Amino acid sequence: MWLVLCDPADESALWAYEGLRARGLEPLELLSPQTLLGSTRSAHHVDRHGAGFEVTLPDGRVLADRDVDGVLNRVASAPFGMLPFTTHADAVYAREELNALLLSLLTCLAPVSVNRPCGYGLSGAWRSAAEWTVLAARAGLPVPPARISSSPAAESQQDVSGRGDVLVLGEHVFGAPLAQDEAAYVRLARLAEVGLLGVDLLRDEGHPAVFAGASPLPDLRPGGDAFLDRLLKHLTELSPGSP
Repeated sequence: MWLVLCDPADESALWAYEGLRARGLEPLELLSPQTLLGSTRSAHHVDRHGAGFEVTLPDGRVLADRDVDGVLNRVASAPFGMLPFTTHADAVYAREELNALLLSLLTCLAPVSVNRPCGYGLSGAWRSAAEWTVLAARAGLPVPPARISSSPAAESQQDVSGRGDVLVLGEHVFGAPLAQDEAAYVRLARLAEVGLLGVDLLRDEGHPAVFAGASPLPDLRPGGDAFLDRLLKHLTELSPGSP
């Protein structure tokens, strides 16, 4: 079984799900974090041999981590709105517990996931603009001067009159890469320790395009059919020992 894990409003993930279905990937399930955490029955075990889970889906079928061959992980956050809160302290406690449970469940699927969860993000680490700029420079991408400020708004203030999205999936690059060394995008994904990465480029007329940001949860649609073809192959080749 293969899974697309995403929020119900994630149009990019829904596009990928439909594209994978059209290419014959089956059985393929579309699953939200709300369903994963709000199932009618769930069993999650963690011991010295590892971790695993079984959840009963709304239609009565049982989903076990051992039955999953590959996952497109698009989970951005735990669905905090599903729990009633009485006080602020209760809300903070519940959010931390819910996030920890979802992280643990996703970690059970990590060996066959694109992208794998980590302590800084459920679908790959989220970084500040300055951190991404440092990694991009190390990867060999042209970068603008870094702006570091105590104000988050000041860090993001720049002219973004034109942007081009680039997708990296494994060793493959999609979109409109403008770096002299296309492999620099792949190096950036490796430094970020993610299998799937979106890279934004800043275009300024009369000047070379430069790195403008990156995300482990990018819009997949700019990759088009070529990206979906590669995603299908990537998912079917995943195994517990694969990167």
